Amino acid sequence: MNSPIWAAVSGWELNAELEGLNALNIETLFTALEGKGLIYDGPHKSVLLHHFGRLVASQPDNLRCHVQRVYLSILCHDGDELTGALLDLFLVLEKRGLALRQRLVEQGSPLLRENDLGLLQQALEADEVGPLLQLHKQRSVLCNGNFSLQPLSGI
Repeated sequence: MNSPIWAAVSGWELNAELEGLNALNIETLFTALEGKGLIYDGPHKSVLLHHFGRLVASQPDNLRCHVQRVYLSILCHDGDELTGALLDLFLVLEKRGLALRQRLVEQGSPLLRENDLGLLQQALEADEVGPLLQLHKQRSVLCNGNFSLQPLSGI
């Protein structure tokens, strides 16, 4: 396997992989993760949206990932993903970060279903997660479509 032909073929396969879609995805992720801003200003928003959903699932206490996921949902004009991202953020923050939660709901409001927007605003006003039980939650990565009726502080 040390022949020049093998070396040439191996090099070609490596170069083909480096120029393919996987390389683009990896480069996009590195660029976004090293950036200092919360809002990604690049062409591969949907790739990052999927990645930040996975990051939130693996690191639910990382507030930066939650906020970036919300903004990416808005940039991708994905109302269902935005609902899931906001739900996950509300679950993690519980009663903290009221101003942040209000601002993100306000910024994403044009993309949200009228019913979901009403429930999010009701949860903000009551400062409790009870109204979130009725949200469209298919894209939530923290409750996976199931929502416990137990208090969140017991989790």
